[in-house]
This record gives sequence, C-alpha cells and structure tokens, in this order.
Amino acid sequence: MEGNDHKEDKKQEGVIRVIHFVTGGGSGATRVALDLALAQHRGPRFQPYLILRSKGKPLPEVMQEQIDQAKLPVYWVENLWPRFRSVRQLSALCATLQPTVFFAHGYSEHLWGRQAALAKNIPIIIHVEHNLEHYLPWRLLSARRLSPYTHATVCVSKAVMERMQHLRVGGRRLLVVHNGVDLALFNGHTPLSQRRPDILMPARFARQKDQPTLIRAAKRLVERGWTGQLLFAGGGKLRHRRYCERLVSAIGLRGRVDFLGQVDNLPQRLPDCRVVALATWREGLPLVLIEAMAAGCAVVASAVGGVTDVVHSDNLNEENGWLFEPGNEIQAEEALWQALNNDTEAQKRANRGQRDAHLSFSMNQMVEGYNNLIDSLLAVKQN
Repeated sequence: MEGNDHKEDKKQEGVIRVIHFVTGGGSGATRVALDLALAQHRGPRFQPYLILRSKGKPLPEVMQEQIDQAKLPVYWVENLWPRFRSVRQLSALCATLQPTVFFAHGYSEHLWGRQAALAKNIPIIIHVEHNLEHYLPWRLLSARRLSPYTHATVCVSKAVMERMQHLRVGGRRLLVVHNGVDLALFNGHTPLSQRRPDILMPARFARQKDQPTLIRAAKRLVERGWTGQLLFAGGGKLRHRRYCERLVSAIGLRGRVDFLGQVDNLPQRLPDCRVVALATWREGLPLVLIEAMAAGCAVVASAVGGVTDVVHSDNLNEENGWLFEPGNEIQAEEALWQALNNDTEAQKRANRGQRDAHLSFSMNQMVEGYNNLIDSLLAVKQN
C-alpha cells in the first residue's frame, strides 16, 4: 500500500473528500476515474484521491504525466489473494483519508471497493458500471448483497443500465451518465476526401473485441480494390494478438495490416485517418468512437449496446456513422466500403458525428453529471 509524493490536501472548511477506486491497468474505467479526479482536483469544492489496484505494471505514460503535472494524490493497493487482503489495505486507506464520497469504478473493483467503504462507514458509496459484464455467480451474489448499501449506481450507457436492471444489482438510485472526452484535444478540420484511405481500430486485444471480423472484412475490401492499410492500435492479451497475426498471414493480408501496439498519440493520428472502426461483441460506452467523431473521422462499428448510444445509422436525419451486425464480415465490408468511397455521404455522417460528440459527450458534461449526483446525495443525507 503506497502513495505518491503529492498529498496536497485542501484544508478549507467544507471541502468534500472523494475517493475514486479503480483498476491500475489503464483501461477505459481507469481513464474515466482519472479524468473525474483531475477535474475535481482543479476546482475548490473537492479533494479527490485516486486509489488504484495494482495489475503488476505501471500506468500508461500519458496517465502518469497527467497525475504528476496536476500533483494528484494517488495510492496503490496490492492485487492480493485471498481478496480480503486487498480489501483490508483499502479499508486502511479509507480510515486514513476519511472521505465523504467513495466511487467504486468497474468490475470487479466495485465489489472490493464497496466492501472496504462499507466497513469504514463512508457516508456516500457510489458504484460506477463501465461495461456489459458477465458476472460470475458468486460475484453476482456479492453485488446483490451490496446493493442496499450503495447510494447510487452510475451506468455509462442505456445498455449498461438495462443490464444492471436485469441482474438486479443496482444501488438505491440508478442513472445514466455518459462518459465524456476532452474535445479540445481533437482537431477534425481535414475533409475525409483528403485523408489517407486507412482503417484504424483503436482497441486492446481481448475476448470482448472482434479484430478477426475486421481482418476478414479487409480481405474482401482488398479484393474490391481498396488500397489503404488496416491499423490496429492497442495492447491487451498477447494470445489474442497472435491469433490475429496468424489470421492475417493465412488469408494473404501481409503488408496490408499493421499492428501498432500501444499508441499514446491517438489525438494526433486521428485527423489523418479516414475511417475508425470498432468490431466488438459488447461495450459499455466506447470512448474511441467519441474521439473519432470529434476528430471528424467516419465511424463504423458493431451494433451492440453501448455503441448504439453513440453511433446511429437508422434515421435519415441523424445518421452519424455505420453499424453492422456483430461478427458479420459481409456487412462490415459493405459499411467500410461506403465510408471509404462515398465521399458525400461519409462527410455528411462525419459532420453529424462531430456535432454529436460536442452536444452529448464532452468532459464538462460528464463531470457536471457526477458532481450533481454528489450534491443530490449530500442533500438527502442532510435532510
């Protein structure tokens, strides 16, 4: 159990102490928790602390730089087994930091986090569900036991909220707060017709993602005359990446697919890329698609819950991208072909996507949603 050297508490009376507990693996949940903590740290009302469960590797360099520049207080707990040992470390931190509000982000951290917060009688406990998770039976039981003591469950999309309702694991209050991105980082002024005809999929290699369908769709595109590159940006499980590399070789796509590994300069890459694709089996709310829209890219994605909160392709006045059935390489090929070759329609949808990113998925909107929730829960406590 350790912290950084930046424990600069705000001493003013009335400052609200907030803990954000999340995995230290650098996932989307980590990023959202960090963004919230940084935003609260910049203002006068909150004293946030970020607590990370160790995954045996450091945070991505970009995240660590943000923490260092902001002097955000960060602590780590070990990834111990049996799990009560991690809970005990976290409980000790809660006793030291004495927060008023405890956010438990992501599966399965939200289980261990809420157990620790409950043990120390933290006044407000909030569970944040970031994905469409497959709960193991004993974790489902644990989540249901914690629900009555959870003051609110924040779901990052409508699909996630429906999943929580179906599983009966939501807190006393259940609501949707969409994730947001720092839109100022993304420049989308280059017309699609002037961009390279490349397809970029920024996602980790994991069972949840579906890079193989995109590879097979790319093979069909090449046969139709497509001249661009398929780019995979992301780390993840080595065995899933190796499978994709073997598939590329087996179907004769060597030289047309690039495995870039972990990419830290995505905001700089997106404005040069015509199409951003996300082939996936399930999503909470895909930040990469919001970023792609903000950068003016054409987006193509699997029609799964979470994605459909962002991408719309069935309303003539609201289409902002293309969707295809999960795992359907033929539909994926056709959607990608349209995004690559139909300049007028692709630009129209990209413009709508850029508008929607600014209207519905800004960082300010996300932070405001969480802070308003804190205020409403505090008001209930005081009455």
